[in-house]
Amino acid sequence: MINENAFVLEVCKFLNPDKEKLNELMKNTLDYPYILGQLLYNRVGGIAYYTLYKCEFLYDLNREFSNSLKSIYQMNYIYAKNFKASLSYISEILKAVEFPYALLKGSHLVELYPMGLRTSNDFDILINQDDISKLSSLLINEGFKQGYIKNEKFVEAARQEILFSRMNRGETVPFIKKQTKGQKFIEIDVNFSLDYKAMQKTEAVSEILNRVEKNIHTKRNELFTLGQTDFLIHLCAHLYKEATTYKMFEMGRDQSLYKFCDLYFFINKFMNESFAGNLINGITELGLRKECYYALYYTDILFEINNKELNLILKNIEPENKDYLKQIYDPVENKTYGYDMDFKDWIFSSDRKNKYMEVNDE
Repeated sequence: MINENAFVLEVCKFLNPDKEKLNELMKNTLDYPYILGQLLYNRVGGIAYYTLYKCEFLYDLNREFSNSLKSIYQMNYIYAKNFKASLSYISEILKAVEFPYALLKGSHLVELYPMGLRTSNDFDILINQDDISKLSSLLINEGFKQGYIKNEKFVEAARQEILFSRMNRGETVPFIKKQTKGQKFIEIDVNFSLDYKAMQKTEAVSEILNRVEKNIHTKRNELFTLGQTDFLIHLCAHLYKEATTYKMFEMGRDQSLYKFCDLYFFINKFMNESFAGNLINGITELGLRKECYYALYYTDILFEINNKELNLILKNIEPENKDYLKQIYDPVENKTYGYDMDFKDWIFSSDRKNKYMEVNDE
């Protein structure tokens, strides 16, 4: 792994940065424009600023580089404030729903991270598949439409796209509403599966939703999210789905460091012996050993966590066949693709599309 990529991984360790290792890396002639590009592309610029500030290294770096990171951090801070305001608005919409739901990912993490480190482009909601029509009607009545943001403009989705997403992605086409202040658009992604197979693991979703906790607080109302164990399990399952599904790979959205940062953060914040035991049981009960092993295994590799509880979890959920760790699946064509690279090099590669091949089942 080149020094620039090693530097990016080190500045992502914002909870326990290795100041000595960072200092050694900075003694090399580093390509800071390349590093800045990787930090922006992986949505960890605010984290890098926080780490370097914490280690008192900002003024030892190239001025344009450190000022760029500062601007990213400040933008993230404002964005997070607007995001929280939108979350408060969403709480008003959801306060009267009679079906179970849970806010996922950024909606909860933005409250847990230090301000300005975690942003989110959308609001993810997990519901049972049977409740999609109810939530869709509620959002449409509130002025949301299904579609995408392209060139800062809303483009409405065709009915065929809406049906395809529900059948093949385990989530709906985003529901979007334009705002007059704060965030320009509010985007809500409705998830009803833990993988790309829309008709599978519906029992797991139902089981998780039976254990939701009311622990996101807004200015208007409280919102439901998952308990700590289920929240981490969902983060793992969602990361695995995006990292190994061909459509995400094709769009270049399969691998991103901020997703692994979420796991690194959650592990360091909540991991203890009791949490580890509950996590092993939860992963096994929900049938998500393969998905969670992938996410936790690679998080451990990227962040060199060296945590005895994490090691215990990985040992208990390790699958017999680990070929899938370097594979991508296309559910539409029913084809599997593989690659032969070190994962640290794979995640930083800008040329992943030319470095994979079809895997033939024998």
